[in-house]
Parts: sequence; structure tokens; C-alpha cells
Amino acid sequence: MDATHRVDVRELAERDVELIARTEPEGKGFVEAMWRLQQEGLSLLLVAWVGADPVGSGQLDWRSTPPELKNLHVDARHRGSGIGTSIIREAEIRMQPGSSLAVGVGLDNPRARALYERLGYSATGEISTTTYEYVDDGGTRRQATETDELLVKSIR
Repeated sequence: MDATHRVDVRELAERDVELIARTEPEGKGFVEAMWRLQQEGLSLLLVAWVGADPVGSGQLDWRSTPPELKNLHVDARHRGSGIGTSIIREAEIRMQPGSSLAVGVGLDNPRARALYERLGYSATGEISTTTYEYVDDGGTRRQATETDELLVKSIR
């Protein structure tokens, strides 16, 4: 990414909720749900911006022990440009030295796993399977089942 397309990662601000919500498919409600959790002090949504455009995000979930970076997403047209790494690094900055940060990675997602391992996350062997509903990019409600492994990094 060149200097004219610098990424800025910052926590979700109230002024940005409506803007980001307009980019979501009808009925998704992700950013509004994240805003409510953030207002309750339960999580923090980190949003990556290129200029005035939100291009990715990750949820720092304080309800887990250790805290977990969840819902990491980078828009398809920006993948491979360092935005995911920028979001992860910002989450790490928000952690206390000596604490740990966890990420779950799908067993079927070797690209994400390689990113996490390159950034110092180590496999725990803890495997979980979760079934959930979501709204896809076309606005259709779907159900998915994911099997993830938890990776953890000690923050220095």
C-alpha cells in the first residue's frame, strides 16, 4: 500500500456507526451490535480506514480469558495489503504488557493461520466447533459451522 493509501486503525466512534452500517447488507446489524458491546465495556471494535473508507475491522473481546481478537475481516479488494496485520497490531497495543491475546482460526483457513503464526501466535491445541447464523453480502440469512483452533500470543 503506497503512502496515498495509508491505513489508519482506530476504535469505532459513534460518528462512524451509521456510515459503516450503510456498507453492511440489510439486516446484518454487525456494527450496531459491536457499538452496544463497546458502550458496555465488553469489547472494542477496531476499524481500519483508507481515507474515508472503512476497509476492515476486528473485535477485541474482553469477555474471554484471555481476551480474544474475533471477527477479523478485511474487504476482499484490500486483502494482502497489510490491513489485517495493522488491525492485529493495534489490538496488541491495547493489551497490557505480560498479558495474552488469543485468536481463533478456522482449520480450513491456512492463509489466516500463516498470518497469525508469522505474528507470533502459537497453537494451543484447543479446538472448538461453533454453529451460527449470519447475513451474507447479498443480504441472505445463512447458517455456518466452523471448527477453529485457538492460538495465543504473550504480549510484551
